[in-house]
Parts: sequence; C-alpha cells; structure tokens
Amino acid sequence: MPPARHEIIYSLITIVFVLLVGIAGLLRVAYKRHQHLADQTLELRNSLDQQNNQISNLKERLEKCDSLESRLGNDTSWSPSPTTAAW
Repeated sequence: MPPARHEIIYSLITIVFVLLVGIAGLLRVAYKRHQHLADQTLELRNSLDQQNNQISNLKERLEKCDSLESRLGNDTSWSPSPTTAAW
C-alpha cells in the first residue's frame, strides 16, 4: 500500500476512536442525569409521604379536639354577662 493510504486509514481510525470516546462521554452524562433525576424523584416521594402523614396526624388531632369540645359543651362563663355589658 502507498503511504498516502496508510495515512488515510490511520486518520479514519483516529476519527472513529474520537467519536467513540465522545459517544461514551455523552452516555455517561445521560446516565448521571438519569440517576440524579431518579434520586430527586425518590426524595420527592418521601417528602410527600411525610407531608401526608403529617396531614393525617393533624386531622386526627383536630377530630379529637372537636369531639372533646362537643363532650364538654359550650362554656358560657366566658361570655359577657348582661350587667357587664351595660357598663
């Protein structure tokens, strides 16, 4: 083979190698982004679960307060008396 053909073949091999390295780099970046997105999704789901649990706990506490208030009845001792209102 003439030397010019060897140079063309080596150039093509070099170009193919550089392209493969570039593709590998792009795949690595895409994989890292995917992993980061998966981690954020999991973190968001955990946060939502915690917030749902907190909402459930607060609803239960509110129901207990409402039931306690209905059992005690209305306390009229705090309402203004007719004599106090006339002053």
